[in-house]
Amino acid sequence: MIALAAEARFQRVALALAALCAVALLFASWLFGGVVQDRSWHDEGLALLALPLLLTATAVLLQSPPSSRLLRTALVIMLAGWVVVALQLLPLPAWLGSGAPRASLTQDLAAADVAAPDLRWSLSPFATEQSLWRMLLPLAAFLGGLAVARRFRRVLLGGIVLLALANLGLALQQQGLPIDSRARLYPVMDGSVMFGGLFINQNHHATALIIAMVLTLSLAVDAWRRRRPGTRRHELQALVWSGLAVLFLCAVQLTHSRAGIALLAPALAGSLLMTGIIRLPHALRRPWLVVAVAALAVVAAALSLPWLAAAPGADPRFVIAAKTFQLGLSYLPWGSGAGSFTPVFETDLPKELWIPQYINHAHNEFAQWWLVGGLPAVAVVAAGLAILAVAGYRLLQLQGRRSAAVLAAGCWTAITVTLVHSWVDFPLGTPALAVTVAMLGGILFACLDELGGRERTRASG
Repeated sequence: MIALAAEARFQRVALALAALCAVALLFASWLFGGVVQDRSWHDEGLALLALPLLLTATAVLLQSPPSSRLLRTALVIMLAGWVVVALQLLPLPAWLGSGAPRASLTQDLAAADVAAPDLRWSLSPFATEQSLWRMLLPLAAFLGGLAVARRFRRVLLGGIVLLALANLGLALQQQGLPIDSRARLYPVMDGSVMFGGLFINQNHHATALIIAMVLTLSLAVDAWRRRRPGTRRHELQALVWSGLAVLFLCAVQLTHSRAGIALLAPALAGSLLMTGIIRLPHALRRPWLVVAVAALAVVAAALSLPWLAAAPGADPRFVIAAKTFQLGLSYLPWGSGAGSFTPVFETDLPKELWIPQYINHAHNEFAQWWLVGGLPAVAVVAAGLAILAVAGYRLLQLQGRRSAAVLAAGCWTAITVTLVHSWVDFPLGTPALAVTVAMLGGILFACLDELGGRERTRASG
């Protein structure tokens, strides 16, 4: 009896510490992680802050292991991504094949009478080590999202929304400052003022606003379905969340992000569908609703035209992404190593990219992982997309019938929108968004694990 009481006390303490560490990491990542790469103490500080969450979340998960195969698979995939990067620091055995670029480097060193160093998977071990530390952030956030108590999930989702709201206010304040003001967080580039707040990239701010819009919609639906007769508290909550969703919807326009504007309508439609507000069998029997959805699709297409009209030859980001994929073929099967994108890309820079800007990302995160991670990284990414598709299918079957399904639907839509944006940008290269999306992933699979448990209980009963 005493052992059971001690175990329950340990569980409560671990849950409380995991929740506290999750909030601390989320807040710190937004405060200091709005840039792609920070050469100050911020990156190292955030990586160190991830360690307490890793420890506490691991303790909770060891105490209460995942019960569903879906959650266990998602956990293995998340850990595999970190392991793949860790393996890049190890020596590369000759029998595995070094690839043409590495063989050429060895020949050049031999011609210069320089002893070739031990071949490693990564061509830039120091950069790969830095990337490994940075990857602790999403790993810890994912585990934190899995480990937090069920009643705390809404608090985390509401915290993300409040962070996005505060950042929107900061962006408006920064927008009103004189161009040469010392109060600006980031210097003005090319005479244009970025509407990003804590984010140096306004496209990433647009992604954050869309994530907040999707989450507020799911929280509004959740509050409405939890309403009770004789009280107005949940109705008022639903009204507040709905008003914030409209605010974020309108605020995306201020970022002037073409991709963000193009993603608005699909994100909204996905939210309505995944949360069960619109159910396909019922919708198809209502002609007016079909017409409304078609009109929404037309509006979305019209808003997307400015973005889609950018031909590959006109927008440098398409040229960068295509060249990245081409370079990835040369570094198969092992890739060049995480963090090595810039030096590897500059070794074969196309003439059309002789521009004064510094190219620090491929503007396509899938192409970049293809180059730096090779086939192992592609396998992990493909597995992640597959498990996300399975999660989406299960949520469509549930159609928001339970509170956990509604919250999971908001998380799923937010993650999917970010991944779609990653095809033409690098939002997950920003620590703030990487932590946010990973934490949403943890909450998503924790909710599905809970729902799976309920289904099994009902079936066995």
